[in-house]
Amino acid sequence: MTARAATSVKRRDLLVGALAISGGVAVMWMAGQIRGMPGQPLSPGFFPGIVGGLAALLGAVLVLRAGLGHAPHIHEADAPAEAEPALRVAALWVLGGIVAIAVFFEAVGFLPLLLVWLTGFQVLLGVGWLRAIALSAALVIGAEQAFTRLLGVPLPPGDWLIALGWI
Repeated sequence: MTARAATSVKRRDLLVGALAISGGVAVMWMAGQIRGMPGQPLSPGFFPGIVGGLAALLGAVLVLRAGLGHAPHIHEADAPAEAEPALRVAALWVLGGIVAIAVFFEAVGFLPLLLVWLTGFQVLLGVGWLRAIALSAALVIGAEQAFTRLLGVPLPPGDWLIALGWI
């Protein structure tokens, strides 16, 4: 890798690390604002808070590595230029999805948002629609079962389901 490319990677790592830190802190703050549920040992914001903390921690690692001059060893042939725009869109989808879930999970519900987010992410990475929907549905059902049955933490169904009288 040329010195110029290494500098570019370091700048990107600094930028991505700073975004991960700020996004992680924002998620932790928003998770702290989620009201607890009576009789539940953990608030619904507990796990998003952990995810936000991990994002901030990994962002700090990126910033420190870039600041200390460590750059990953990337061969230019390993990262074709035509893949870069698709990966950028997928990265934006991930960040936007995390923010959308954090902002809209009470109104829309965590599970419908997760289904849309996972399906869209897979399609952006080249998975076919039917396979993406099937896998996403299985993951959403697994997440719901893990949270409600194993952890005893119900996920917000969404105000619209409550308003329709479905829950």
